[in-house]
Amino acid sequence: MSAQTLAAAAAEIAAAQGLCKILAFHNLGGTLTPPSDDPTDWWEPENMTHRAELLGIRATGENTFDAVNAWVRVAKAMGRNKRRRATDGRPDCPYNGQGLAPATTATHAA
Repeated sequence: MSAQTLAAAAAEIAAAQGLCKILAFHNLGGTLTPPSDDPTDWWEPENMTHRAELLGIRATGENTFDAVNAWVRVAKAMGRNKRRRATDGRPDCPYNGQGLAPATTATHAA
């Protein structure tokens, strides 16, 4: 998953309102899982919450809207964790923004 794909998906979902937010999440290939109805699953806390999964990111919430909103927050946070240049999106270089290295004083034999 590229950073651009993740950012675009998070922006598209965040821009939608109400039910359209859930539909946008679903249209992008996301899966929404409600809490389990099986009492044997209730001892695991994750089975008692709504789960949203898309692009390898999983988030949970008390309801479907909260799960999708949590997914958007996690996706945006993952995008911010990677240091990127502001202009072209390539990974930041330790020499980015520094001046040129000092020139060596090589003499040419003529």
